[in-house]
Amino acid sequence: MNEEVQALVENLGLKPLDGEGGFFRRVHTFYSDSHKESGSTILYLMTWDNFSRLHRLASDEVWFFLDGSAVEQLTLTSDGSYSLSVLGRASEGMSVATTVKAGVWQASRPIEAERWSLCAATMVPAWDEEHFALAREADLVRWEHCPHLARFLGEGR
Repeated sequence: MNEEVQALVENLGLKPLDGEGGFFRRVHTFYSDSHKESGSTILYLMTWDNFSRLHRLASDEVWFFLDGSAVEQLTLTSDGSYSLSVLGRASEGMSVATTVKAGVWQASRPIEAERWSLCAATMVPAWDEEHFALAREADLVRWEHCPHLARFLGEGR
């Protein structure tokens, strides 16, 4: 990890996100009237080598671009289709937010190989480890035709 990334991790109080990759910190938990967790927001920092690997969640997740390199976000839907979105600076004509629907495989990484990206993500209901699944090779057979898949598996650009 380079010095700039290390400083960001320390200054933002981030921790490694085991399995998925990257670094995170929960910055807010929403509570219902009955004091039950109803949603959560995290800060999420990724690099080219330490990015958000293909995973799926049981609820929608809204991503917000904050700083650094623009981000590519790959989504793979159950019908075999895929989509590649770019999050980045609004001043450069990019989208600052995307929504990944529940049950859709997703992965995100900085576009620039030597840079980092800082995003925030919100989920309702709140993040729950039980509703998280990392993709296995067998899960991805349906999308072998996707020209972007290899770079989100860490196999090059």
